[in-house]
Amino acid sequence: MSTDHTELSMNMSDDESPPSDTNPLLTVRNLRKTFGGIVAVDGASFDINSESITGLIGPNGAGKTTTFNLISGFYIPDGGTVRYRGTDLQTLMTPTQTESQIWSAASAFTTGVIGGAIGLGTLNLGALPAIGMTAGAAALGAGGYLTQERFKQRGSETANSRPYMLARSGLVRTFQLTRELGEMTALENLMLAPQDQAGERVLNTWLRQSTVAAEEDTVRNRAIEMLELLEIDHLQNEPAGNLSGGQRKLLELGRVLMLDPELILLDEPVAGVNPALTQKLMNRVKALRDDGYTFCIVEHDMDVIMELSDRIIVMNEGKRLVEGSPEEIRSDQAVIDAYLGAE
Repeated sequence: MSTDHTELSMNMSDDESPPSDTNPLLTVRNLRKTFGGIVAVDGASFDINSESITGLIGPNGAGKTTTFNLISGFYIPDGGTVRYRGTDLQTLMTPTQTESQIWSAASAFTTGVIGGAIGLGTLNLGALPAIGMTAGAAALGAGGYLTQERFKQRGSETANSRPYMLARSGLVRTFQLTRELGEMTALENLMLAPQDQAGERVLNTWLRQSTVAAEEDTVRNRAIEMLELLEIDHLQNEPAGNLSGGQRKLLELGRVLMLDPELILLDEPVAGVNPALTQKLMNRVKALRDDGYTFCIVEHDMDVIMELSDRIIVMNEGKRLVEGSPEEIRSDQAVIDAYLGAE
């Protein structure tokens, strides 16, 4: 990358940085996050294009992990916005009108239970058992009401307790430390991933047994196909806790793919993975990109990032330092200084 290009990239404010696509899948603008007096992310702006692999790199303390957690909804930004398919993440995590109506109805019902219990006790003041039952019912009702109001308040604050709403919208992530269900088999881990399965509802297991069985067969067949795609189908009946680190990384990738996502955030996907499985995982990610998936990857292994990424964003001190192709980033003096320290 030429010196002029580097100076332009560094001197242009993040808000002025031109989008790399006319219709990016994810846009980050002036993102900011502090922890006490520490500024972890300081006005970062960048885009992630559809059907691409974007690498997010930087020296230790550059703000990569915090940015990743902001993009995946685990943190609420102190400033700036993250938009997925044009919609602010905080809007996606806000309770829907239907959810708010359910909470209101539940609260009203609980209030009715309390009032009815107190009224019943008033009519039976001479009967000690009735008074005891009434007091117990009122206490349970009051406790239920307060619990409902607490959850309602938490939901209304668009808190970071609802990142699952992003997964339902097609934005999913993996973790540096895999979070498989160790006592369940690899196949069962994948079958558990799809949302809104009929078998999740108790009544369906009694009243719609044929529907539940048919859907379970469909999910099982899809999970087996996913294991075959990731070349770990020979481990389908093995408890996930017995898998190697690399095999768990592949299993976690398969689990997020079972959600039919559009954008996948990979947090250090090859950390602790042996070279053979690293290459297999890299090949699989590139093949999935070619099939229409979009990836954003935080990774410390520069060889992996350079081989995988279509475009690389370099962060330093909480800001976007430079952005470019692997070839441009590899020779950029600002990147070299950030990693090695300017003389």
